[in-house]
Amino acid sequence: MSACRKQVSVIAGTIMHGTHLPLRTWFLAAHLVTTHSNGISALQLQGKLGIGSYKTAWLLLHKLRRAMVDPEREPLGGQDETVMVDETEMKFRRKDDALERTKGEPDADKIMIAGAVECYEDGTMGRIRLNVIKGRGRLPLHAFLAATTAPGTLIVTDGNTAYRNMPDRGHLEVPIPKNVPAHIVLRQIHRAFSLLKRWAMGVYHGIRKRHADVYLQEYVYRFNRRRHYRSSFERLLGIGVKVGRGAYWDITGKKPVFRDLKKAICGEPYDEEAREDAYLRARLAHVPLKYAKLLLDPEYPPEARPYHRKKPQRPVLAKRRTAFVFDTH
Repeated sequence: MSACRKQVSVIAGTIMHGTHLPLRTWFLAAHLVTTHSNGISALQLQGKLGIGSYKTAWLLLHKLRRAMVDPEREPLGGQDETVMVDETEMKFRRKDDALERTKGEPDADKIMIAGAVECYEDGTMGRIRLNVIKGRGRLPLHAFLAATTAPGTLIVTDGNTAYRNMPDRGHLEVPIPKNVPAHIVLRQIHRAFSLLKRWAMGVYHGIRKRHADVYLQEYVYRFNRRRHYRSSFERLLGIGVKVGRGAYWDITGKKPVFRDLKKAICGEPYDEEAREDAYLRARLAHVPLKYAKLLLDPEYPPEARPYHRKKPQRPVLAKRRTAFVFDTH
């Protein structure tokens, strides 16, 4: 109990705020996500942790991805340091798209991605930044550089004239000769792009357009900590305390129409016109018919029942193995 005599929790205001999952599940998920070399999908996480539904595993993963972007992270480069910048296109999948396209079928739509990577004198790569942009014009590219690079940085680009006249930053333009692949000239940034596309197709079989930026930030987090798995786990939990809670509606961008309509009729005397109006508003918002019909039921919503958390299965240590197994007796 706090001084105001209201119940508080140690996870209040974190990414675990209001969760119904055991904290052990959260820590195991964070460990799997950060130490898995290639990343893990929601379906894999559901099977490894024994989570009841795919939706719960998907939401858990997206909340962890929110903790992969530090709101106070430092920009790339600095005074007299070099950052290589370029753009690329990547296909995204719609819900009904097949995993493999048949010959002659048109390509899927593409998203435009801007990337930046720190380049050292010995040819190695430092940190990277990736973001979805709307085009190869001056405004989106300059906005990307202003947000991801520090003043005084030397920006190395190809022959795209949109990069010229960047404020407070140097610019080295390296035109790509005809019939020469871009990855030969701008080796570091195109290596990052190539790894990104292979990662997205290998782990997720393509990414969705709506959440493309979220997956890009996960790749950036993994790439920047590719040799530091231990600090990756600790850092994820540390950022998770900073970023605060994220509800399902914030992550998906959908409005909780049915929930709001349910609250509006809850506790009110039965009014047929109000119920019909709520039903029509639900259908206009594309709420499924089976849920919208509940708003017409005089006995809906039912009385609220107290929530009792189910006791999780107790892990026991096997006698001849070091792996944890679940006691199902």
